Amino acid sequence: MKLLLLGQGIAGTMLAHSLLQRGAQVHIMDGDLPGGSTLPAAGIINPVTGKRFVKTWRLDDFFPVAEECYQLLERELGIPVWLPYPILRILGSPEESNDWAARCALPDYADYVGESRDGGAWQPFIKPGISYGVIRRAARVHFPHLLGHFRKKALAEGIFQQRKIRYEDVEVLARDYDAVVFCEGFRATENPYFPNLGWQLAKGEALHIRIPGAAGIEHMLKKNTTLVPLGGDRFWVGGSYQWHYPDLLPSAGERDYILRRLEEMIIVPFEVTGHVAGVRPTVKDRRPLLGANQTFSNLFIFNGLGTKGALLAPFWAEHLADHLLKGTALDAAVDIRRFT
Repeated sequence: MKLLLLGQGIAGTMLAHSLLQRGAQVHIMDGDLPGGSTLPAAGIINPVTGKRFVKTWRLDDFFPVAEECYQLLERELGIPVWLPYPILRILGSPEESNDWAARCALPDYADYVGESRDGGAWQPFIKPGISYGVIRRAARVHFPHLLGHFRKKALAEGIFQQRKIRYEDVEVLARDYDAVVFCEGFRATENPYFPNLGWQLAKGEALHIRIPGAAGIEHMLKKNTTLVPLGGDRFWVGGSYQWHYPDLLPSAGERDYILRRLEEMIIVPFEVTGHVAGVRPTVKDRRPLLGANQTFSNLFIFNGLGTKGALLAPFWAEHLADHLLKGTALDAAVDIRRFT
């Protein structure tokens, strides 16, 4: 089967890998347009989220697939991709501390959450909490390594082309392929072949900082914001959510917002070394978008991975690959027909 993937963010990369693993003939095109969310993101996989500390949707299905897939890509590309970093959760009130203890007592949370006596390696750098929790089996996916080296390999194999495709050219282009899959990220909101899919885009911003003396910390830190180790004494800090935004650029207002939240956690001097922004392809019902155009049966979409793309992409890429190559039915929870 011959397939064309339009877009090489996390969705396009993981789908390409899954299809190639199954022996399909794959060609990838990407126009390197600004505003994408994959590269600015930290690639966080956090099993327990929200104010109520709940396990993410279908975690026990998604996590083992993600871990296996990213570790396979590490071996194939010869680079670090899957970085297991537990999360130190600062609990700032008696209510949070009690809620956390209640989660720790539940058997189906035992593999994911625990308690800590102190802030561990973060202790000298942070304001003390009422108590501390630890989220185990968390990780960071190194998106820049993964996407950059996957593209390099695809270029060497002659299956990648840096090219922006106009929608008016798609039907002619599609004649040469059994399937064309749009993996465009937030730009899919303009795609005439897949209208009315319940988009609720969110622009996010993050800072890169240096914390002198913090080299070697291998725990993420979370309270009012999230800090993710990038190596040495460098950290990613974020992220923010903007439902309305005038442009795709980093903004002074969001920088100040992130800094205020960071200063509520950190008690030592730090240096801001970078500021990044991207638009997340989020959907109102917080579920991915997979499916075919109702008129052109060889046009497909793989999108809507939202804020949990690092966790969701491997599982749903395999799911869509099976649908494309074997004709297996799509899960109703992600099938775009739920909107149409």
